[in-house]
Amino acid sequence: MRRALSLLPLLLLLPMGVHGQETPEAAASAFAATLRTSDWRGAARLMHPTALRQLRDLFSFALNDADDAAIREQIFGVSSAAEAAALPDTILFANFLHAVTTQGGPELLQALGTAEVTPLGHLMQGPDTALVVSRMTMSVQGVRLTSYEVMLFRRERGAWLGLLKADMANMAAMLKQMSGVRGS
Repeated sequence: MRRALSLLPLLLLLPMGVHGQETPEAAASAFAATLRTSDWRGAARLMHPTALRQLRDLFSFALNDADDAAIREQIFGVSSAAEAAALPDTILFANFLHAVTTQGGPELLQALGTAEVTPLGHLMQGPDTALVVSRMTMSVQGVRLTSYEVMLFRRERGAWLGLLKADMANMAAMLKQMSGVRGS
């Protein structure tokens, strides 16, 4: 019993959300479930650490620049660069998801609440990266809509964790352009 209790702190070193992520399809289903229930922190725990860091890097113009306080507040819910720097990447990602979905209005949150995601399969890109194709159905103002999504995942210590889609980099580039920031 003592030995088991002494191993308990080691559990904190395991990635959160590993259970149920043994396959890329299971990871896609787990991520979709967090979005359906507006569990933004849960969604962040299902992301690969490099993806979480990438989000911070993509939006560094807004997180670090004093002139972009309005964008920082709107997208990440923090008022200063120091506050943004102090946030762990998972919380920054969760704040981002919360802002993006709530700015879509209550209709978006209601639609996400009805979303059903069915993974159809995956394609491997190398030994540890998979593209999961899923069918998503949801109700928007009483109309049932269907779309197909491609989600990226990378295996880390036996669990499949989410990567950012190219759409995220494109959105960050557009916001950077609109804010007047120069450079890459």
